[in-house]
Amino acid sequence: MLRTALRVAAPRFTRSFVSTPIRANAISDIYLREISKFKPAAVTAAEAESQTRPWAIPTTPAAPIVEAEGAEELASYEQSAVEVEGASGESAKEEEWFVEEVEEEEHH
Repeated sequence: MLRTALRVAAPRFTRSFVSTPIRANAISDIYLREISKFKPAAVTAAEAESQTRPWAIPTTPAAPIVEAEGAEELASYEQSAVEVEGASGESAKEEEWFVEEVEEEEHH
């Protein structure tokens, strides 16, 4: 009697597999069907040759001639006076970049 009562009271656990139902998708079905129907055309060697150009070594670029063109500018630069900030005799005045304006409150 006790055994039958325990059999009824004790739940039995069984393993079961859960699977989701397969849903039909018309768009993907059509896409897959068209992809499977596609057969690419074979490309001949002549067609492949006509689509490409033969490789050739590029020409080397000429070096720029800076010394000959800018000789006068270089000489004038070397002869110019050196300008140093703060050496002109004027006192350097510092500017305040963040200045808050004080607004006066109106009194009633």
